[in-house]
Amino acid sequence: MHNPVICQDATNWNSHQLARILTHCFEGYLVPFTIDGEAFATRFSAEDITLGGSKVWQQDGEPKALAVIARRGQTSRLAAFAIRPELRGQGYGKRFIQQLIDEARGRGDRQMWLEVIAGNDSGVALYQRMGFVRQQTLAAFHATNSTPFLPSDDLLEVDPLVMAKKMMTDDHLRLPWLSAPETLYKLPGKAWVLNDAAWAMVIPHAQQPKLRMLYVEPAARGKGQAKKLLALLQERFPGLCTACSVPEPIAPLFLGSGYSQDPVMQYEMLLKL
Repeated sequence: MHNPVICQDATNWNSHQLARILTHCFEGYLVPFTIDGEAFATRFSAEDITLGGSKVWQQDGEPKALAVIARRGQTSRLAAFAIRPELRGQGYGKRFIQQLIDEARGRGDRQMWLEVIAGNDSGVALYQRMGFVRQQTLAAFHATNSTPFLPSDDLLEVDPLVMAKKMMTDDHLRLPWLSAPETLYKLPGKAWVLNDAAWAMVIPHAQQPKLRMLYVEPAARGKGQAKKLLALLQERFPGLCTACSVPEPIAPLFLGSGYSQDPVMQYEMLLKL
């Protein structure tokens, strides 16, 4: 007979240990998932992880579940949540999520966000039972066509913090947590600006460079700046792809610029506390 499941704050583990626990708990998940310690630290520090709010559940000395909580002001986000296969379908998910919600309320948080893979029907149903409501669908894209060389003296590299500050002045901008300016400037990426109007951030990688943001200032929208910037970046970074954080209404821009949409999508969900 198994002993009870015991919960501890994630402060008791380092990034390498938490990465192994997260990979361990995601075994058999709908979409294969692995992460190492360096990637864990880079990703979740940019997303503002709070180790005291993040939890590890253990049974018989083995980690059985992990929840990574990020916070900004009075807003929480369930940045990652994974349960071992042997505990799934037994009510543990509901119990653990309720604990996280109760703690968020206890901190005075006003809302909690999360993303869940589209097609993870059991996960979506669980979150809906807990009061989360779908807000939008997020997609990912990858470049499939080569582009002709488009020299442009107007494409300039800038400090990512400059781009983030520019985005923060747009009062009507509401982006997913992964694409928010508060996340972007902390990532190990490069930022570019075209004609002082269209901005982008790319994380260079030899095999698969990743476009993390494409932003056009309101006065310059509808003038082809985004499409030109995409072409310039695609020429400079062959194999360019995006994270699964692009709001679905923006899909026509990418599809019309030589990109294909990846099959995996996510639902962004919100719980008002």
